[in-house]
Amino acid sequence: MGSRGSFINVDIGDFKFKDGGKTFISIGESYGVKVLVRPNGSVKAPEFSHTACRIYAIVQNGALKHLCFYDDAHSQVKSIDFLHSHNGLKPHVHYELNHSDEGHPVLKEDLELADKVRRKFGLL
Repeated sequence: MGSRGSFINVDIGDFKFKDGGKTFISIGESYGVKVLVRPNGSVKAPEFSHTACRIYAIVQNGALKHLCFYDDAHSQVKSIDFLHSHNGLKPHVHYELNHSDEGHPVLKEDLELADKVRRKFGLL
């Protein structure tokens, strides 16, 4: 249990979940985006979501690190990285789980969504 991102125990209100052995904590949802924080350690976006067609915002040290989009099979289809450059692009997009590509420019509507989430949750 946990490899696809299972909740710890929703019956007692514990909305932490594990993905690949790493625990994430949901701090809220807005604009159709669920915001997740990892309490410590490196932060990598979950490869799978709990919900089909989900969008996750992944937070690292108070800053938006990733905005990740998932398909109807719960698999990651697009990941936007905001905290580092890739081949001179910052932010940049990777499709599916391929982070060995050159990275792609971010769509305007995705940047607008990221800004809304940052303002709502007080993120850098």
